[in-house]
Parts: sequence; structure tokens; C-alpha cells
Amino acid sequence: MIEDLKNIIEPATRIHNCEFWGIEVLRGKKRPTLRVFIDTKIGATIEDCENVSKDLNYEAEIDNILGDDYILEVSTPGVERKFFNTSQLHDYVGEKLKIKLKNPMNNMKNINGELLDVVHESFFVNFNDESIELSFNDVDTCILIPDYKKLFEDKNNAK
Repeated sequence: MIEDLKNIIEPATRIHNCEFWGIEVLRGKKRPTLRVFIDTKIGATIEDCENVSKDLNYEAEIDNILGDDYILEVSTPGVERKFFNTSQLHDYVGEKLKIKLKNPMNNMKNINGELLDVVHESFFVNFNDESIELSFNDVDTCILIPDYKKLFEDKNNAK
């Protein structure tokens, strides 16, 4: 289902010069929510989100997959972005990640550490001064832990 949705949504994001970042389908009590995340090199705007949302509202194939009654949310991945695949990590080497594994590794299911490197389908994280190799297939969630101090300094220096 996710792959089918991705195949429908990705072209709609490209039409608006946006990068497809990922999707989530949340099963609600009454109806499902389809969350679509988009980005651009300079950051997607609310207009980008609105345009992609309008196009997706006319995609009958999404209705065939989720039913007629679902909630569509289109947004950027945000500062505390969730990563959906290994290739998205390349630009974040040196940043901190919050990782939840599908299964415990050395009695740990949660790892917070600095992203050291990305090689093919593996990535390396510094955890307790030790380099740990992970495969994205073993990851339940991987979220950026932003350096807010650095973000605010960069924003203030841009003025």
C-alpha cells in the first residue's frame, strides 16, 4: 500500500518542483490520515504544500487505496524531520539522530548519537564514543535532533 501511494504521490510533487520526502498513513478511529512530506533545496513553502495538496485531492487512485473518506495532510518534514530512507541522511552527517530500532541490539532499542557516515544502505552513528553500523531495514524511526542554538545563530547572522 505505501509503495502504491508513493508511486502516485511522487509525480505530483515533482510537477511543483518539490522533492518527495515521505509518507505516513495513520489509522484513525473514524478515518485514516495520509501525511505527505515534501521539501525543496531552499525549503518548501506553504504555497508548495497547498499546490501539492490540491493535485492530490484529484487523484482517484488514492481513494481506491484509502477509501473516499480520509484526511490529507501535506507539509514539510520540519526541523525535527523523520528520515524515510538511507539516501536522505547524506546531507546530515555530523548531526544528531534519535533512532528507534525494530528489534533490540545489544539490549538497546533506542539510540541517540551523531551521524558519522552513510555508505550504501548502511549508516554509522557515534553512540557512547563507539561507532555503530546500522541498516535502515532495522530502523523503526530515525529523527533529526536539531541543534537549535546553531539554527538561531545562523538565522541571526543571515540578517
